[in-house]
Amino acid sequence: MNCDRQVSPKENHSVLEIAHSYLLNSVAVKANEIDSNPDALMHALQGLRDLGLLALRVPQNWGGKEISEETFSDFQELVARYSGALAFLQTQHQSAAAMLVASSNSVLKQEYLPRIGKGELLIGVGFSQLRRGGEPLTIAKLVPGGYQLDGIVPWVTGWGMFDDFIVAATLPDGRAVFGVVPFQDTYQNSTSKITFTSPAELAAMTSTNTVTANLNNYFLPQERVVSIKPGGWIHENDKNNILRATFLATGCAFAGLDIIESALQTKSLPAIAAALTALQQELNHCRTAIRQLQKNTHAQLSQKLQLRAWAIDLATRIAHAAVTVSSGAANYLHHPAQRVYREALVFTVTGQTSAVMEATLEKLSRRWGDRGKNSDLSSQIQTITYSRVIHLSHVIDTNIPQWRGDPAVEFETVAEIETDGYYLRRFSLGEHSATHVNAPKSFYNSGAAIDQYAAESLVLPAVVINIQQQVAINPDYSLTVADILLWEKQHGEIPLGNLVLLYTGWQEKWCDRTAFINQDAQGNMHFPGFGSDAAEFLLNERHITGVGIDTHGIDSGQDTNFTINNLVLAKPRIVLENLTNLDQLPPKGATLVIGILRLRDGSGSPAGVMALI
Repeated sequence: MNCDRQVSPKENHSVLEIAHSYLLNSVAVKANEIDSNPDALMHALQGLRDLGLLALRVPQNWGGKEISEETFSDFQELVARYSGALAFLQTQHQSAAAMLVASSNSVLKQEYLPRIGKGELLIGVGFSQLRRGGEPLTIAKLVPGGYQLDGIVPWVTGWGMFDDFIVAATLPDGRAVFGVVPFQDTYQNSTSKITFTSPAELAAMTSTNTVTANLNNYFLPQERVVSIKPGGWIHENDKNNILRATFLATGCAFAGLDIIESALQTKSLPAIAAALTALQQELNHCRTAIRQLQKNTHAQLSQKLQLRAWAIDLATRIAHAAVTVSSGAANYLHHPAQRVYREALVFTVTGQTSAVMEATLEKLSRRWGDRGKNSDLSSQIQTITYSRVIHLSHVIDTNIPQWRGDPAVEFETVAEIETDGYYLRRFSLGEHSATHVNAPKSFYNSGAAIDQYAAESLVLPAVVINIQQQVAINPDYSLTVADILLWEKQHGEIPLGNLVLLYTGWQEKWCDRTAFINQDAQGNMHFPGFGSDAAEFLLNERHITGVGIDTHGIDSGQDTNFTINNLVLAKPRIVLENLTNLDQLPPKGATLVIGILRLRDGSGSPAGVMALI
């Protein structure tokens, strides 16, 4: 029996909600100042501390939040989206706290962890020098009562902000001793001291106050030792944590997308809309692949390296696109696009190993025709297996239910076998007739048209939420967040990158046009759909790739403002309407293949949708 306390999904979700609200309202508006001003950065860090967000990897019995690894990754991504400097700085502290949690030094843990849990103490790390080859930069010698440390620690972040930091030094036998030392000039006697240089002049995140530590005969008492690691530990640790740093890169990518989306609102250029759609879709695919690989205990190192390189490449390309859409204004030092571009460069080399460097260079130097693709990776982790194929599209004929004002479906025979040797018809119908896809251009002048959808965006995993019982009682029923959470209680959290299908039972009315539209005497339509709170939750918290439904619209019949379409297509995500056979799909595990007509500048397209299960 496992007696360890399990953190509930609700607690994890609460942490992310609190973090997102703070970052959006208090950090995003000051991101440029936080990047360059140490006082502003420290104020932002204190804000995280006051919300209890700096002890996320500390057990609750020590006063921490003890969130899951997946939630911590989401948190890292969130912070990086709104401030690279804050993300980088708080990562140092969270890493140090995790090292103390893993320590066997109970006295040290008792001294530090409760104070970290309460936000009374901030601590950094200084051991990146262990990655370097050749003679150790920092050495340790066993002496009575502890260790004598000598050498330099070339990269310690948080001077003037952190109280202490965990330093690492190499012993003669190759092992490394880790210990807590003060993060301020300290003189033990005339020959034993630790001193620090002035903060380095960095191209980005200058506010993080990164310095070099100089150790001269510094005495580290045994009671301040965190751990002693075997030779080569740092390299094994890096292999195990290759994917962890990807969330800083994907967070930076989101920051770039925010800038592109903002530019689209003012410039309304189709090229910007197309770029935004393509980059958003690629980022979703990248993040989904990372999540899948995180859960694969047998994942190969080469797969992890490819994903790390993909995230880095994507962050730099999106940041470059943010600069591009910002035009000449991006040349100003304090322009958001300039900052995000420099942050992307920092996250390119954060925690870099030679293997990560090689993978990144291979990705960056790949011939242009392969850019944005991960063919090797796709063949390894995106294989689709299925035993059945189900049509999710209605048959199109002249009697199908139609939205008010839509053009009629027409067929005209233009060739007969008897006279022409073959049979051929011309057909005419609206872009949103029958089972169809809505494109952003349906509601946004500058939105992407249906012909701009990337092929890979049309093959998606899907989950099905069944609200047939609620709809039987109330035909105007809208999906709620409570419905989603109830589904997740039964089937687990909706996986990242899935499309959410809503089965209402309305598909059974398809052959009765009057019942399907369900219009009352005043002309108001009555059929179910997605609620706005539920849609926002799915988009922002579950990061879905789209929605689909078996009614004529993802908006309920009485929503004449098309609220849900506007929400989903603003991202933009996939919208499928008039689906059928949703009752034949499992709650999770299906893969949709969406066939569209690539209509130039189309607002949508009739679609042939198939489910692989």
